[in-house]
Amino acid sequence: MKQTDHPPAPTAAQINANRENAKKSTGPRTAAGKEASSRNGLKHGLSGDKHILPGENPEEFLLLVKDLYDNLRPVGLGEEKLVQRIAADQWRLDRTLPMEAAIYRQCLEAVAARDYTRKRELVNHKRNHERNPEIPPAPAPPDPGDRLTRAFIVDGDGRNSLTRLARYETSIERSIDRCLRQLKAFQAARNTPHPAGPEPPEAAETKPETAHQPVPAPPETEDYEANPKDDGQTHNPAQQPAETADRTEARGAKPPAETPVPAQPSPALP
Repeated sequence: MKQTDHPPAPTAAQINANRENAKKSTGPRTAAGKEASSRNGLKHGLSGDKHILPGENPEEFLLLVKDLYDNLRPVGLGEEKLVQRIAADQWRLDRTLPMEAAIYRQCLEAVAARDYTRKRELVNHKRNHERNPEIPPAPAPPDPGDRLTRAFIVDGDGRNSLTRLARYETSIERSIDRCLRQLKAFQAARNTPHPAGPEPPEAAETKPETAHQPVPAPPETEDYEANPKDDGQTHNPAQQPAETADRTEARGAKPPAETPVPAQPSPALP
């Protein structure tokens, strides 16, 4: 008979039978069955979206939520969601203490089993030493007060559950701290008064329009105008005839003759 590594392909009859059987298996139908099946993947309940686990009291969770609402006083949907997140994280954080105690109980059971085996070995070793003194004496038994320490060592040598639990605990505490800081920021922004906008400028007083008045000319003085061609000397119209006469005499020309004033006849005496 020829053997192959691949399984034989299903026949058409097997495929149809499988489809008919799948129609009959629809999963849980009742509410209790659906609630139980929703927790099939639950491992420790420290990071899941289910707040209430089997064996926990829902009323205690509601009391925790109410207490946080009364103390934090959220306003608005955003602040309420932060308070609900804090309540869920605090509920998960409260699970870590009993879980830590349960881990130590299991580790202590392993320590007790090791102590029993070691005790029997010490008894045999002591008997052999009595028979043959060349055999070194049996070591001292472990101190009963060190059982918790040895339980921690047992966990570290095995699954290291305590370290993983501490890591989950730290992550939950950081989530609570982050939500609290964000909630305080929202509340501070809500309670801070908004600065008022710029006030409208006051209406300027209307003044009656005055008729346009010409700008008065500046008064004429002796040094009113300076001619740049005269080396900065001031120009005075009253001194212009005298300066013209001086210039004419310097050139050898006669000054202009003065116009004679006609004599007025004296009035006749009576």
